[in-house]
This record gives sequence, structure tokens and C-alpha cells, in this order.
Amino acid sequence: MNRIITSMLWIWAFCFFLTTPAAASGTKGKIDDGQTKKASVELKFNLKPGEKYLFSSVVKQEIVQEAMGQQITTTQDISTEYIYAIKAQENGITEIDVTMSAIKMDTDVGGMQRITFDSSDPDAGTSELKVMSNVVGKTFQLYINEDGSIHKVEGFADVFGAMGGQQAEILEQSFGDSSLVQSMNQITNIYPDTEVSIGDTWVKTFSGPIANLMQSETTSNFTLSELAGDIAVLEVAGQLTFSKFTGEGGNPMLQAADFNMSGTQHGTMEIDVNSGLPLLSKLKQDITGSMDMQGMKIPMSIASSITITGKKL
Repeated sequence: MNRIITSMLWIWAFCFFLTTPAAASGTKGKIDDGQTKKASVELKFNLKPGEKYLFSSVVKQEIVQEAMGQQITTTQDISTEYIYAIKAQENGITEIDVTMSAIKMDTDVGGMQRITFDSSDPDAGTSELKVMSNVVGKTFQLYINEDGSIHKVEGFADVFGAMGGQQAEILEQSFGDSSLVQSMNQITNIYPDTEVSIGDTWVKTFSGPIANLMQSETTSNFTLSELAGDIAVLEVAGQLTFSKFTGEGGNPMLQAADFNMSGTQHGTMEIDVNSGLPLLSKLKQDITGSMDMQGMKIPMSIASSITITGKKL
């Protein structure tokens, strides 16, 4: 049982290593224009060529699992930093060189096992995670539309392909370009498709695989709650469900796993009106349900606190 739990945590950690869940994405936003119109504002992804930005995230989690009459509480802290170098902007599509500059992870599995990694000192961490040091400093290309949706990704699968070793093979299978498109969509695709005023709400939905491990369905409501100078404050409220992954190329570490989980997400986001840069996001997720594997049902709950900051370099 410990092997199952450790394997799942290892993959779950990589889900957050690749992306910090921010908001649902996928379809165009639907505006509720029942509010009395005031000064309107256009929110879109509008970072300019030649500029560089640092995105930092901190994810704190408590994961409770029950199996064979035993309850295990895992605490997990994951910090990541990405540098976005804006290369070009054409026909509403922004080309970006994305480089992971740092990652730090500390996981305590019920006081029985500790899993750590710090890219500033990779040799001091857990040996199975040392492969992550090969990702730090590597660059791939991201193409983003004005509404924040991911147009395409190039070069990400090559990062894992050049590593070698069993862990690298698992990561390459789990986190190819298509998986990254789904993941990065959740970070940037937050903008409405028309101008909005204070009190307006728009809805975005997301459906897609997470690391070829589970299927994710998310619906999020965004409300423009405040305009303070060049800062737009958004209230976020979402519903999340996770189910069994049914596509090809399932994650080899948990191929037989069947997830049945759901939860909520809520918080606030501060957006720079001129550039669309997400300056500060503070979100909380509460997810409950179970994982079925090898004839064993494992009830789970996951409480996450997520803080994401963006700044111009």
C-alpha cells in the first residue's frame, strides 16, 4: 500500500511542478450583463516582445488517505519559479520562451517518509526526484492567444526526452506537449471575450487530462469586483471533478487507478489592466473522493492553498 501511495504522491507532485492550478479554461467566457453598466475595461493577455517576467508559485497541501484501516496525512509544500521571455506578437498570438528557474518540494508522508528536492542543492534531496534537476534551466516555447488560451507548445517533450533513465521515460510519457497545453491553459486562460464592468461575471470551463493520470472537469465563475487604478480584482469560484483517465498512453505508475473526486475552488486574482499580467492570485481548493486501485478503495481529501505572483523583470 505504501508503494501505491508514494507513487501517487510522486506523480501528483509533478502535476503541481508543471502547473499551479489557477482557473478553469477551454471555452469562451459567457458574460452575465444583468448588472448596471459602469466604466468598462478590456482584459486580455498583452505582454510585449522584449519584456521578461517572473512567475512564482507556492502550493501548500494536506492530503488525507485511508486504506486498510490506516489513515495517512501527508503535508506538501511546492515552490516553483518560471521566467517568461516574450519573443514576438503576431495576429493576436504571443510567442514566449519559458524557462523553469527554480523548484523546491518538501513532502512528509505521515511522518513515515520524507520526500524532498531543492534545485539549488539537488544532491541533498530524495534520489528519485534528482531527475527534476535536469528540467531546471531548460527552455520551451509557448504560444498564447489574447484570451489566454494556449495556441500550441513546442520543445517541451524534448526536455524529458534528453534526460534518459526510467524516471525520465515515465515523465516523458506523462507530460508531453499535449499535457502541458492542458495544464498551462489553467494558468493563463482567465480573460473574458468582451469588455467588462464592475459586477460582471463570466464563466469558463475546462475538460482535459492531467498528466495522463486522471480526467479533469472544471467550471469557474469570474467576477470583476474592483478596479483600483490599473489593477482589476477578480473573484473566483469554481467546481472541480476528477475521474478515470480513458485516453491512450495512461501513466504507467498508476495505470489501473480509477479516480472519483470532486471539490471547490475559490479566491481572488489581481490583474494588471494594461498588460493582462496576473500580479497576485490567492486560491484555496478543497477536494474529496476516492481512488480505486487493485481492488482497494482509498478515500482521499486534498486541501490546497495556492499563491501565485507575477512581476516584470
